[in-house]
Amino acid sequence: MKKARIILAILCMAAVFGGYQYYKKSQIQKDTEGPVLQASEEELTVSIKATEEELKQGVTARDARDGDVTDSIVIESIEKSADGGQNSFLITYVGFDESSNYGRLTRKLTYSDYRKAHFSISSPLRFPENQKLSLFDYFEADDCIDGDVTPFITLNGNENLLSGEPKAGLYDCTVNVTNSIGDTTSLPVQVEIYEDSYEERSLRPSIQLKENLVYVKKGEAFNPNSYLDYVVDGGMCQIDYGPMVSVVQNKEQVEVTEQVANGSELSWVNISQIGITSSVDVNNPGIYNVVYTYAASKTGYDCTAYLMVVVE
Repeated sequence: MKKARIILAILCMAAVFGGYQYYKKSQIQKDTEGPVLQASEEELTVSIKATEEELKQGVTARDARDGDVTDSIVIESIEKSADGGQNSFLITYVGFDESSNYGRLTRKLTYSDYRKAHFSISSPLRFPENQKLSLFDYFEADDCIDGDVTPFITLNGNENLLSGEPKAGLYDCTVNVTNSIGDTTSLPVQVEIYEDSYEERSLRPSIQLKENLVYVKKGEAFNPNSYLDYVVDGGMCQIDYGPMVSVVQNKEQVEVTEQVANGSELSWVNISQIGITSSVDVNNPGIYNVVYTYAASKTGYDCTAYLMVVVE
């Protein structure tokens, strides 16, 4: 019995030693190192329409054991560069070897034709008080990479304005949207809530613009007159850009628009009757406003319209 125990102990020790040696050898042979990724250029410049293959151009992966594993490379992420310009990003690649080890490489990416998301505003931001208001209904956003990103718009501002029935006054609000590569675009706007009345609805004129928000490239010509559509003053009035003409009506000398002088039966307002104040500087990127004003000669009521201009 004693001899059997000794033999059993020796066998156990041999098994343990053999297992240890096998484990040690397998650990030595185990591949734990990922491939090394390299790029022929530190910075890549492409169009936003570039394919995945174009985004991976010049990037290779080599593994010490498996050799060339360039075909395994995938794009892990594209993120906005915190310290770069508007079109500067960081692109990260990942490559794998046959043992599922991986290596990473990050390099600078410049989208040559990238622009931040553009907003559009469907109507003037002027509303009567004591009514439920959803500002989300009046904004849309378009992104050069993701297309329509309207569902991702967020609003920051006065809580009563955003979720209640705001009282009369002027409210500041910020419209935001973030695209799939983490670039956030923000637009500060002002919302007017006015006291509703018969006079407000029936007597106050209004200036209708073709757009409420426009984007202009730096250095591009800008003409605020071109965004005027028509004036509502007891009905729709077309805008005449010619000179005022002196005519005799009811034995009195009066100034009328050139169109009226020529016999037009439509209602007209001359451009000289509309005040235009523009702060737009097309040589300096920023957010500007054009203010249009008009006063009705018969009622004395006036109105104001605002065009927001973003110079990029």
